[in-house]
Amino acid sequence: MFRNSLLALVGCGLLFAWAEAAPPQVRIILTLEPEVSASSFEPQLLSVQGVTKSKSQPLRRYQHLPQLAVATLASGADVDKAIAEYQNMPGVKAAELDHKVSKTAIPNDPRFAQQWHLGAGKGINAVAAWDQTTGDDELVVAVIDTGVDYLHPDLAGNIWQNPGETAGDGIDNDNNGYIDDIRGINPADDDNKVDPMDTDGHGTVIAGIIAARTNNNVGVAGINWNVKILPCRFMDENGDGFISDAIECLDYVLDLKLNHNVNIVASNNSWGAAINSQALYNAIKAHNDAGILFVASAGNADSQAKFYPAAFDLPNVISVTAHDEQGNKADFANYGRDWVSLSAPGVGIISTGLDDPNNPNDGYASASGTSMAAPMVAAVAALAKAAEPALTMQQLRGRLLVSGQAATDPLLAEQTINGNLLLASGNGQSGVLNCVNAQRQRRMLPVTDIVYLAANTAIDLKVLSINCDGNGVPVSITQGGNTINLADNGVAPDINSGDGVYSTRWTFNGSNTSLVFPDGTVEVRLRDNNYCSVNNVSEIPLAECAALTDLYYDTAGQSWVNRTNWLQNSTPCNWYGVSCSAGHVVELELIGNRLTGAIPASIGGLTELQKLDLTSNSLQGNLPLGLTQLTKLQRLVLWRNAIGGTIPTQLTTLAALQVLDLSENRFSGSIPAALGNLSTLKALYLDNNLLSGVVPSAIGQLSQLEALWLNNNTLSGTLPQSLTALSQLQDFRFNDTDLCPPANQQFTNWLQQISTLEVNTNCSNTAILVSAGQPQQVSSGATVQLQATATYSNTGNLTYQWQQIGGPQVSLSNTTALNTSFTAPVVSAQTHLLFRFTANDGTVSSSAEVLVTVNPASSGGGGNDNGGSGGGSLGMIWLMLLAMIYRCRLGKAE
Repeated sequence: MFRNSLLALVGCGLLFAWAEAAPPQVRIILTLEPEVSASSFEPQLLSVQGVTKSKSQPLRRYQHLPQLAVATLASGADVDKAIAEYQNMPGVKAAELDHKVSKTAIPNDPRFAQQWHLGAGKGINAVAAWDQTTGDDELVVAVIDTGVDYLHPDLAGNIWQNPGETAGDGIDNDNNGYIDDIRGINPADDDNKVDPMDTDGHGTVIAGIIAARTNNNVGVAGINWNVKILPCRFMDENGDGFISDAIECLDYVLDLKLNHNVNIVASNNSWGAAINSQALYNAIKAHNDAGILFVASAGNADSQAKFYPAAFDLPNVISVTAHDEQGNKADFANYGRDWVSLSAPGVGIISTGLDDPNNPNDGYASASGTSMAAPMVAAVAALAKAAEPALTMQQLRGRLLVSGQAATDPLLAEQTINGNLLLASGNGQSGVLNCVNAQRQRRMLPVTDIVYLAANTAIDLKVLSINCDGNGVPVSITQGGNTINLADNGVAPDINSGDGVYSTRWTFNGSNTSLVFPDGTVEVRLRDNNYCSVNNVSEIPLAECAALTDLYYDTAGQSWVNRTNWLQNSTPCNWYGVSCSAGHVVELELIGNRLTGAIPASIGGLTELQKLDLTSNSLQGNLPLGLTQLTKLQRLVLWRNAIGGTIPTQLTTLAALQVLDLSENRFSGSIPAALGNLSTLKALYLDNNLLSGVVPSAIGQLSQLEALWLNNNTLSGTLPQSLTALSQLQDFRFNDTDLCPPANQQFTNWLQQISTLEVNTNCSNTAILVSAGQPQQVSSGATVQLQATATYSNTGNLTYQWQQIGGPQVSLSNTTALNTSFTAPVVSAQTHLLFRFTANDGTVSSSAEVLVTVNPASSGGGGNDNGGSGGGSLGMIWLMLLAMIYRCRLGKAE
């Protein structure tokens, strides 16, 4: 019923102590209006509630990107409120969470005896290109990644050295803001921002593909024998990094190009996420304006959904997907006719890897991914620049988009911008280094050869029409003897003036027609919204039939992998993926069927549906509220799509739901507390999204839950104690989040009984072991001493807090020390006082309570005043029980 899972272990907790993990500090990236700079606007930006203003964490600014800044929120600050305040602030164009991005590699064991990607066939034919040039050591390619092993014997000779910096003198010799940035920088490491050494291996593989030393009788061959690699490390040893740090890399590279005469041809960016960041867009646009190519991997989700930064519509962005040795699209590789530029080798690529001094045969690796394909393009661009030093960025782009070997794989041929495989050198003008005056004209929009539209619907038409020099070639489309002119002038719907992409908006009048593009014809047909009634469909209600036809039209059914019988007959129960019972559609399963577009609102017409599984497609848009009408739905599985927006709280109307799988999408915002009302839910998969905030305590109400996946989100804070009520849970994952468990014995015991557990290993909430002392019985008016202990294995200073949480109020002599005292109140009947002691290191706090019983003066009871126990053994048992009740109640409330 549930997906396969891996077993992880969790350590033991502490008895009668819990730790509250303070939410990690969150960063917000701010994009300002053109007339505003971060330096002049800093006081306003720091005025937002929750933003830290300390010297150690001031507003972060970028030297050459004055309209960008990063604000840091204090632990526990209201993130949504701060973002809303920024978005409403005059002068702020956009405010966004500083999300993580990830590398786009799929590592594997070495399987190839040679570097097939360098040869002919479906390789790039670098061997032939080397007859023209092997590169130029005055040219630089920036590798923005996990860093580079700059000491690797097959790379060391091709690592860029900063000519303006003197190593080890502790001086910023070139005045670029970095002391001793000899080989690049490392924004991800606050302790050493100028050491880009790779500890993951990903960036080292990339560097080797581009520029491993060649013809040196060592290891592997790089595409470009002489180009210099400029490492900038912004991702960690796990291949994850923050957008704000990637922007700092871009800012650093830009400064070297503009102010230090470093001849940077391109940056390679084998990373990304499903995040359309305005700030990142602006940083890349600054590279465009400076004439730096931005080569990016298209991503590894086997999807048409746009992946950023590769999908940014900027002239300098070259988006690269991957193919194998036979020229087939790699099974993991993304594609898209309107945003993926071309394909390059990306399967079984042999390159440099991290060197292990204990293994003389180590230091090389085989890897697969669009991560490996992108550096092929960056390296070839630098080869072309070496062969023709006067080439501009525009001309390099033109050569990359016009040249190439025609793809034979249908998806690569039809669903990339130029339809070609990268070719460094080839016959005629087919290679990048041979391209002189050839042209390429390719339709970008529409993405399909058949389009269904309602009458009076307007659509964008877009064509790449460019020559080897990157100049646009005027182009038009014909329709029924009429000419449709397109423009490349930067006026909507055209995006960028002079980039060789021509656009227009065309309105369909309702009559079937053909649009003749330079590279083929698109059939435009009237959408038949009355298909069901016209064809006398009677085996299911018309509303159900209409929901199916809408799904077909809205998700490009004409391009589905399997569309058997759809809109071909009057028996929808025989259409592929549709199952019926008693005259109703009860199941709809279209897994991996290449659906794109949005789920229609009319899906709510399938009122008897029990199972909806649209796994592994390219669905986008938001979840339609029509889904909330499917009150008999038991399984809603939308795994591996690109659906975004917030998770609707109205999903709670799905009272019969047992499985809710929204994983690997683009949902943002918080987890709705209302999901806790789905009382029959057995599996909740929310992993691999953009969810933020805390986990609502209401999730603990899902008493039937057996699987809960929260991993790979930006969720933060302490997991709610209420989760311990999930007695049926067998599979729980919160790795790759900033969630931490409360460090109390009840929660630890609960975690230990879960058979499959994947945790956040970076939790800082190691419990502080605290004691508030033993329960006491004292007499009225006695002086009472409270003595606490706090033991902590971590470094750092602890602060203390005593507070009274029960009984008649007394005055504590010192509330911020380990020990305190008070005068017991004069009472006429036995009275209970409860005190809580808390130790805090600024991130984690642990608490313990102590119960003090005050007896009337006549009772003879005593405690610290050397009296007797008063209550006897039975009284002590009762006191301990009461203390435990207090602990449980307070623990659940927090």
